[in-house]
Amino acid sequence: MVKKIKEKRPKKETPSLNEIKSAKLKKYSLILMLILTLSMIAFGTYLYMTTSYQHYKIVQKDQKASSDVLMQKMKQMLDEEKARQATLPPPPSPVAETNVSTVVENNQSSEKPLENNETHVVQQTPEEESKAQERSEVHDYERSLKESGKPARPHDIVRKKYPEGTTPRLAIIIDDVSFPWQTRSIKEIPYKVTPSFFPPTKGHPETVRMSHEFPFAMIHLPMESKNYSSPEPETLNIVDSSEVIEKRIKRIKEWFPQIIYYNNHTGGSYTADYHAMDRLVKVLKENGLIFVDSRTVGNSKAPEITKKYGMFLYSRDVFLDNSLDKNLIRIQLKEAVAKAKKFGYAIAIGHPHKNTLEVLRDSKDLLNGVEMVYLKDL
Repeated sequence: MVKKIKEKRPKKETPSLNEIKSAKLKKYSLILMLILTLSMIAFGTYLYMTTSYQHYKIVQKDQKASSDVLMQKMKQMLDEEKARQATLPPPPSPVAETNVSTVVENNQSSEKPLENNETHVVQQTPEEESKAQERSEVHDYERSLKESGKPARPHDIVRKKYPEGTTPRLAIIIDDVSFPWQTRSIKEIPYKVTPSFFPPTKGHPETVRMSHEFPFAMIHLPMESKNYSSPEPETLNIVDSSEVIEKRIKRIKEWFPQIIYYNNHTGGSYTADYHAMDRLVKVLKENGLIFVDSRTVGNSKAPEITKKYGMFLYSRDVFLDNSLDKNLIRIQLKEAVAKAKKFGYAIAIGHPHKNTLEVLRDSKDLLNGVEMVYLKDL
């Protein structure tokens, strides 16, 4: 038998002390590097959060400073507006207005007065406001003509004479201006139009403020008419004394110190009364004011009274909205242009109805050959 010779396996070498130390050193180095890395990450995170927080505080501080500046400016503007409002005369007394009754046409019904001076303001749409105004001067004029059977007397009107070659001028007055939507619509008209504002009342309290939005405006002065069913509060009546007239005019003048031109709202009865007009025109002249005749009656005494006091009188030539049909309004506008070309200038009166204002806005093509001006520039 062959004797198997067992191969001798090499004995496992025991690591030396240096090797053991080297291995431990590597291990500790790795642990130390890991600790340093984690420490750096933690420090970086802390630094980032600290910097971000400081930046946030700075931004917050800047925003607070900006807000404080803005609030200060707003407070200053509010104080200035309060100071400006304080210079304006007080609004009309609600007690005086609640005592005014509204006479309804043909005496078929009447408006129930509010009890205990209760006030109630109803918000109306532009269409409802326009309907409520009833084309006041137009109705007054048409009814006065039906009753008298006589047309207006244009020969009574003295006109200014312009040098030959002067471009004809047309001034359009919008009566009954009372509400913000009306002034916004008037501003959309791409040429000069003269708004005539009601004195402020409980029903339209913003007319003083709105009048400052225009470079030129007029006062639409409520005057007595037997043909109009909805008189304004504190309408001037034929029986009013000079003292009553002067008190009313001075109060309006305090509200609107920048306005000197006044035209009549309705006033068919008033302007046809010689003595009433004599008292009114005298007060207007003494206060440096100018009367413009809306000609709501065929026999207005305005021409002879203003002549008596040495005042020039402007008078209406055309009503634009005898009808609220847009085609008919355009026809009336053409008539106003024709009269301006014939006489050198003309005055047309419209009302702040939606259709009237839209026609004026879109009819610049009808105004060729005339210069559109404010009434004061005639």
